[in-house]
Amino acid sequence: MRVDDLNLAGSGAARSGQAGQAEQVERSTGSKPAERGLAGGADRVELSGLTDGLARVLQASCRERAARVERLAVEYAAGRYSVDAKAVSRAIVAEMKAQEPPTE
Repeated sequence: MRVDDLNLAGSGAARSGQAGQAEQVERSTGSKPAERGLAGGADRVELSGLTDGLARVLQASCRERAARVERLAVEYAAGRYSVDAKAVSRAIVAEMKAQEPPTE
C-alpha cells in the first residue's frame, strides 16, 4: 500500500526519531512483541462472543430454511402443495405496513 500525503513530508524526520526511541524501549525491555501486547502502537482486534452466537443462529436458520424448502418441494412434486391465498395476502400487507414511514 502506498500513501501520498504532502503534509507528511516534514514530519518524517521527527517520526523516524520516535521510531528509534520505540526500538530502544523494545531492546531495553528484552521482551518479544507477543509478550508486550499493545506496546509500540500495534493494532488489536477483539471480537466478542456475540459474533459466535450470531453465526450459530444464522447457520441454524439456514438449515431450518433448507429443510422447509425440501419439504415443500416434496409436497409440490406429490401434488399436495397448496397455497393459502388469504395468509399470503395478509403477510404481504403486514410486511408493507411494517416498512411504511410513520404518518405525522
